[in-house]
Amino acid sequence: MTQLKGPKFVQYFQPVLSALKALGSSATPKEVFEWIESSIQVPKSEIEEINKSGQSKFENKVHWARFYLAKAGYIETEKRGIWVLTDMGRKANLTHSDALKIFHNVRLEGNWNKEEQSETATSDTDSAQVSPSSNLVDENASPDDDLYINQKDIQDQLFEILQNLDDKGFEELSARLLRHLGFESVNVTGRTGDEGIDGEGYLRLNRFVRTKVMFQCKRYTAPVGPGAIRDFRGAIQGRAERGIFLTTANFTRAAKEAAARENATPIELVEIDDIITLLIEERLGVSETKALKLDLSFFKPYSRS
Repeated sequence: MTQLKGPKFVQYFQPVLSALKALGSSATPKEVFEWIESSIQVPKSEIEEINKSGQSKFENKVHWARFYLAKAGYIETEKRGIWVLTDMGRKANLTHSDALKIFHNVRLEGNWNKEEQSETATSDTDSAQVSPSSNLVDENASPDDDLYINQKDIQDQLFEILQNLDDKGFEELSARLLRHLGFESVNVTGRTGDEGIDGEGYLRLNRFVRTKVMFQCKRYTAPVGPGAIRDFRGAIQGRAERGIFLTTANFTRAAKEAAARENATPIELVEIDDIITLLIEERLGVSETKALKLDLSFFKPYSRS
């Protein structure tokens, strides 16, 4: 990348936003690194360079870009370390001057701790040597299993919200949910002519093995029948080890039997009640006080205009 005025990591502000937009508005750090490497002309020497602590300088710069973008309100970081675009981030198309202004504004506001300040003091010659990713929420944290006095009301509201998402919004929400459930390299395709496949990703089975998964997202109100399951299985045959079919409706008994057919590519079925349960469990669009509280702003980017 061409050396421009300011700290080197400022050059990655817009690439980070572009990566998140391309990946469906949310992604893991690894997915962002991979997208930038493959989409932007980053010299191989910069990719391979490491700092004194053995950390990749390229990844370190991207982490610092995320840090400043988060402080400025363009990105938020969720449980499990997933980076998510805010409304401001979705609309942004930053020039280098814009990025530099964000950097200076955040510094003037004093939004960092002493360690970060000392590390960025020499950033005009190189990026900071400490990753600002240590403030992520503990990924092992989980909500308690108690029922809430207003849970039925929240479930009803979530049902209405999910029914009113547009196609792209439902695809992006599904990808975000899958990332929270541990899927890696999730990519929303949503291309016409791809036989209904809306995205793909990988599920890590252990430290050495992961399996490829393709998913389909259907905004239906009527129950999904076996024909849709057979079509989806045919589309992923030979391309993935497993499929996931998500819908805003439910599945007929025949559809469930088709999905569970022996000696065929396994298809996991996720209907609207399952999605609602997972949203509550993962605290996506739902916050907890003494009762559940619906966060309507969470669904705004996915809703119909």
